Amino acid sequence: MASLSLVAGNRKKSNPMRTVSNFESALIEAVAAHLPAISASQLQADLASATAVEMGPGGSRVGFVISGYERPPYQGQHPYPVELLMQDADGAELTPILHADANDRLLELEIIRWDGAELISPQIESLICYA
Repeated sequence: MASLSLVAGNRKKSNPMRTVSNFESALIEAVAAHLPAISASQLQADLASATAVEMGPGGSRVGFVISGYERPPYQGQHPYPVELLMQDADGAELTPILHADANDRLLELEIIRWDGAELISPQIESLICYA
């Protein structure tokens, strides 16, 4: 299994790649459903060939590696134009943000819990999308 190595100071941390979870897939599909057809098709194709890499504690940030796609040198990222809201298991408000790279390809999922606590278990059935 491949891994992505991140260097933080003198400490090297290895984050193994894993399959995209059902939760992540459902969230990405929900975003795709609110995009124009061409953008939605590209996002769904990216999802179909993506693996995930944990980048933040408890799933708060997940990066995606797309098989066969070589990312360009980093030129920033931008959110897909769909606003998302959901709740954590304890009812806390969450804002998931799905990011694309400079080529509009799936890059990262970030989930913000506004009270600053760690994620418990985001409730996909509470997801609301605004496009």
